[in-house]
Amino acid sequence: MTRSGLNRLGMLLLPWALAGNLNAAQPQIRSRPSMDHNATASMQTAAAKHAVERYFQAADSGSAEAVRNAFLPNGRVEGVLGGKIVSWTAAEFAERNFRGSPPANVEAIRRTIEWLDVSGPGAVARVRVNIGANAVYWDYFILFNVSGEWKIGLKAFANPEQK
Repeated sequence: MTRSGLNRLGMLLLPWALAGNLNAAQPQIRSRPSMDHNATASMQTAAAKHAVERYFQAADSGSAEAVRNAFLPNGRVEGVLGGKIVSWTAAEFAERNFRGSPPANVEAIRRTIEWLDVSGPGAVARVRVNIGANAVYWDYFILFNVSGEWKIGLKAFANPEQK
């Protein structure tokens, strides 16, 4: 195309571009997170994971106080038990289920954090709980970072699946 042809093409495209139509043809510019951002995100993910693992240790110890301390003061536990919805404060859940000694089947309990999604001061984790060879529970944890410490705000659970 000659220089005069390019000028004419430019004159034809100018009104179209000024109307904003050229924006669609512009490449999308995405900023990459800085290394500091990635390091902070990794630290927050590790800290949230540690909060879930702290609950595992508390539950395995059988200590109601340790279980309560894994939760925020207004933490809750919700789930399906015997086909019915149950809802307890974290303190009620702890007192009801933990009597000061490890559960009799503690050696048969295997927990796996299947995924953990951290977004700012909040996180959600899905945990698979195998008890022996036949029972699979699913626990979901909603966690919050309050004053620099990750704690559980809500634990939701479902009845076991029989294998």
